[in-house]
Amino acid sequence: MKKKILIYTVCILIIALIQVTLLNYIKIFNVKPNLFIVFVIIAAFFRGSYEGAVIGFFAGITQDMVSGKVLGFYAILGLYLGLIVGSINKRLYRENLILNILNTFLFSFLYESVLFVILKWSPLLIGKNSLIGINVLDALKRIILPEAVYNSIISIVVFIIFIKINDKLETESKAARKY
Repeated sequence: MKKKILIYTVCILIIALIQVTLLNYIKIFNVKPNLFIVFVIIAAFFRGSYEGAVIGFFAGITQDMVSGKVLGFYAILGLYLGLIVGSINKRLYRENLILNILNTFLFSFLYESVLFVILKWSPLLIGKNSLIGINVLDALKRIILPEAVYNSIISIVVFIIFIKINDKLETESKAARKY
């Protein structure tokens, strides 16, 4: 259990580091992927709603610290994202790459749509509202869809890394239960 917490913590810190440094240089159409939500989606899909919610909360808190205006805003969104994605994991085959790509696209799209609606009509969360001049169709075309596609592409790499981490954790968990 302690090792699992340590591994997830290190993953979230590495994601934060990559998110605020490297990804600023690989924007496509002025959009960069959101590694936090990709990680939460994949982790929740593999580990279930409880672990997904916990991972989502801590990934969100980290995102709040590095890029948020209000501490806890992304944490709550991450918690709900992990909870919702994790609740469907028992019904689907988790180790299917195509399913994970589609899952990442769908939940990235939903997450970004909810985020847009909240930020569009809640200027308290971001101070001066920079989304005032953007209508829903522009947001879909310029922000939400490109980010969902970009997240889906990035999810391939995150999925492969997470499979290796998950297999190692499962092997160690099974070995510990034998004794």
